[in-house]
Amino acid sequence: MSTKPHTPWKLVWYGAFLTEKEARNFELYLKTGSGKALAYNRLVNVALKKDISEGRKSVPKLK
Repeated sequence: MSTKPHTPWKLVWYGAFLTEKEARNFELYLKTGSGKALAYNRLVNVALKKDISEGRKSVPKLK
């Protein structure tokens, strides 16, 4: 899938880990049911609320 038509991207969250193993474990966790819920509730909702408060009219739907 090409992301070029949807540029420019804006960084809304950054996670840093001390080791590559920690980063991989977190990535695997995000692919679980509870990890997806965390990502949506903590990461996506925060970004969407900010966009809406700045005047964004539509909210993208998750698949």
